[in-house]
Amino acid sequence: MLPSEFLLSYASFNADNKPFIGCQVGDKIERYELFGQDLSLEFDFSVKYCAGWVDFENRCSQICPDYATVDEKYENCLKCRDKTGFNPAFYNANSVSAQQEKINQNPHFVYLAYFAPNVIKVGISQEERGIRRLLEQGARLAIKLETFSSALIARQYEAKISKLDGIVETLPVHKKLELIKLPFDRVIGEKELRQKLLEIEQKIGVSFPKSELIPCEDYFQTAGVDLSRVVLMKDCSQLVGHVRSIIGSIVITDYDDQLLAYNVKKLIGYRAQKVDGEIELDLPTEQLTLF
Repeated sequence: MLPSEFLLSYASFNADNKPFIGCQVGDKIERYELFGQDLSLEFDFSVKYCAGWVDFENRCSQICPDYATVDEKYENCLKCRDKTGFNPAFYNANSVSAQQEKINQNPHFVYLAYFAPNVIKVGISQEERGIRRLLEQGARLAIKLETFSSALIARQYEAKISKLDGIVETLPVHKKLELIKLPFDRVIGEKELRQKLLEIEQKIGVSFPKSELIPCEDYFQTAGVDLSRVVLMKDCSQLVGHVRSIIGSIVITDYDDQLLAYNVKKLIGYRAQKVDGEIELDLPTEQLTLF
């Protein structure tokens, strides 16, 4: 059961590959799983707060010591960003933190992630995180090419692959929101991934004999959910309905036979309050009153 009031600080997948959110209440951050939850939340968009920092040494999230406010394009204040010290685009930085340097020395794997027909992304992830990076991104299917001894080596392959036609290195969430409405066919997705892998091996002159297919869709619980019907709830301050599916940071809820899709990352840093009674929800094509 979610707390009655909280600051949304995090959204991810745990070590069991189950989606959760981090809720800050007072000076503590607690994790709550979302599948099956009945949500009736109102977020206050008037002020955005720092979501805190990540203590990689102790594998836990910490609140912002200054309770700082931030601009809407950021999740963390500068002090907490420095305390975390993590930069996924470390290869573009002039310098890296001690925390990032330690992470970079860990084994990393290169992957191809499939989101929709003709939408394939290349990336790298820490081996010890398993498939959580793929789940966080909302990949419907993926191929793990190979694991390398460090992030720096894995990044060299990622950079080469990202320059090839038909492969992207970044995919914004607003684009993913649109893509979830497209039909997902695992057979078609696997065929596209394997064909792309063959092209990569031919063009960069490297083979990946240890490559393995990673199905992600089951973790999102989309079976029996007609995603073509979802209503995209963009810039909405309410989060309502029974949680049916979660694809990366996109939460899909059911209310009165309506499927609503929310990007919860847009809600990080804002205070939420449970609402008893009516919430009037504006949909793009119609208006529903929720009880």
